[in-house]
Amino acid sequence: MNKEKLIIIGGVAAGASAAAKARRTNEHIKIKIFEKNGYVSYANCGLPYYIGGTINKRKSLLLHTTKTLGKRFNADILVNHEVLEIDAKRKVVSVRNDEGVFEESFDKLIIATGSKPVIPDIEGIEDVPYFQMRTVEDVDAIKRFLEEKKPESVAIIGGGYIGVEVAEAMLHCGLMINVIEMAPYVLPGYSPEIALTIEERMKEEGVKLFCGRKVKKVVFENEKYRLFLDGDEFIDVDMLFLATGVKPNVEIAKNTGIELGETGGILTNSYMQTNYDYIFAAGDAVEKLHLISGKKVLFPLAGPANREGRVAGCNAAGGILENPGIIGTSVVGFFDKVVAKTGLSFKEALEAGFDADYVYTEDPDHAEYYPGFKYIYMKTVYDKKSKRVLGVEASGSYDAVRKVDVIATALYGGLTIYDLENIDFCYAPPFGSARDNINKAGFVAANQDRGEGYGIKPDYFLDLMMKDDSLQVIDVRTKLEYNAYRIDRAKNIYVNDIRDKLDEIDKTRPVYLYCAVGFRGYLATRFLRNLGYEAYNVLGGIESIIRFKNL
Repeated sequence: MNKEKLIIIGGVAAGASAAAKARRTNEHIKIKIFEKNGYVSYANCGLPYYIGGTINKRKSLLLHTTKTLGKRFNADILVNHEVLEIDAKRKVVSVRNDEGVFEESFDKLIIATGSKPVIPDIEGIEDVPYFQMRTVEDVDAIKRFLEEKKPESVAIIGGGYIGVEVAEAMLHCGLMINVIEMAPYVLPGYSPEIALTIEERMKEEGVKLFCGRKVKKVVFENEKYRLFLDGDEFIDVDMLFLATGVKPNVEIAKNTGIELGETGGILTNSYMQTNYDYIFAAGDAVEKLHLISGKKVLFPLAGPANREGRVAGCNAAGGILENPGIIGTSVVGFFDKVVAKTGLSFKEALEAGFDADYVYTEDPDHAEYYPGFKYIYMKTVYDKKSKRVLGVEASGSYDAVRKVDVIATALYGGLTIYDLENIDFCYAPPFGSARDNINKAGFVAANQDRGEGYGIKPDYFLDLMMKDDSLQVIDVRTKLEYNAYRIDRAKNIYVNDIRDKLDEIDKTRPVYLYCAVGFRGYLATRFLRNLGYEAYNVLGGIESIIRFKNL
């Protein structure tokens, strides 16, 4: 009796995960992976850290060789084998290797072809050598270039996740960095006030940012690149990277008659089946359901790819698993700063049809009296009707990631802003605060919903400042803090002295109060509200105001 054969097109995150789960599910099927490149299972997310020297050994990137993966999971692993065509009706794939083209039959098929780079429309880009950070072969070529050519400067076209990670890696290699991003700021998938944390950190390290700019033309002569930008400016560098995003690699599926979704990714059900019930798909090539917005999206990251591969492998091998979708959780760092996100931004929430609102909070990552604390800035988005949390963006110390992960769990559980007020977190001074950052986000959001917060968002406050020269503004920090830096036109009345200096506050006009990060301003606002003043607290305090002024 012939064994059922499962063929997987592509390795790495989705394909290798699919093979492993298929074998754990069924010991009696044949499993064969065809991988176009020379490595079947490697840590592609770790590539920039290897180039930058954080990961010292190349072999650390190689999670499995063809031999170890094949032996452990009793699978045939064939690298440097490119699948050219799928004949879905005949259940045959055409494969090319160094010796030619051959056909291989299958009973079940998993497409894990991943993504491919978006090549920008730049004059001359097809005629010049450039680097990308996608495969082991890529980093080998980068290492050789750095060792042989000893470049002093690099241009990175694209300021998203990969562009930021490449910039840090190249800084560790001692190069002068230029990043060109056509959006107004780096990391355009984040709100600008959140992404600012990374942008400012990049500038501190000497990275030259050209945001809101486009590269019109690239010329390569005498081993030098000249990039012509809009506005008649040019940059001369020794090395060039493209980090302009990716798109689903779906040509082979499209030519087969496999349905694509509205985003251009392969359309699957929750079992990762395509419109052919014996053909599955997983990873970056697949369109995903966003569980918060209800929209179909592309989300080319390793986490979803691994989980989808696991589901596809199980089901292709005769098991039953479902993948409900994603909530869109991500993080990127630059040296000691990170930005992270889960769910929807405020803009995305509005686009999805929610009656959304948001609050800003900025608090230490552990008890302030314990040495070494750092601040985490958070923007928490919620639905005003259901009170359900819709998403959060956070920036600051590495601990921002933990806060975002907790909110990711809250999103899956459908928790509300009132739930955030009451979640019981671990606490000891080195590890957190008695009132955790997430509790505080819940306090502020719930107070706002109850009509007890009296907060004003920092960007709205700055708009008022521009429109009204006579705005009544009070800085409730200490005199020392006030003298260090302050908002123009702000009067200093320390929060503890508010009750003793009511005669200095005009009760006939609104009064706007701020402190460092929002808490003392909130206290002063409540004091004054209880005494009949129309008082408002600037959310996030002066640190948030400065953040918006720097945009």
